[in-house]
Amino acid sequence: MTGTAFVYGTLMADEVLRLLIKRVPRTRPAVLPGYTRYKVKGQVFPAIVPSTSECKVEGKVLMDLSDKELEVLDVYESEEYYRATVSPVLDDGSTIKADVYVWKDQYRHMLQLEPWSYEDWFVNHHDAWVSKLTPNGAHPEGHM
Repeated sequence: MTGTAFVYGTLMADEVLRLLIKRVPRTRPAVLPGYTRYKVKGQVFPAIVPSTSECKVEGKVLMDLSDKELEVLDVYESEEYYRATVSPVLDDGSTIKADVYVWKDQYRHMLQLEPWSYEDWFVNHHDAWVSKLTPNGAHPEGHM
């Protein structure tokens, strides 16, 4: 059984995937309509929440994930997120079913209502994030 996951934050980094699932799966650039990506107060990772149909989040789809690899991502994404099934739009205009991690409503107060940038995270936080990543797949910051 293989699965797919739309990722939009730290999981877009190959080094993070390599540490978590011991490989870098095949990926496709994608956009997820109907969601907005925000900063999380006091953290360097983002969260997405359902939004208006005009909104979209850029990311990529991880292809051919095993059930075990998806379980590792579940642990990594911690209790503030839930896994949902969505239909991101791939770079060729087609859609695909994929799992995504969405921020839970009860933690909305923790969001900083400004956009999160992967490029900014990569330049300013990537190396420290990777060096602190725990082998069991937990967030470097731990659970909040």
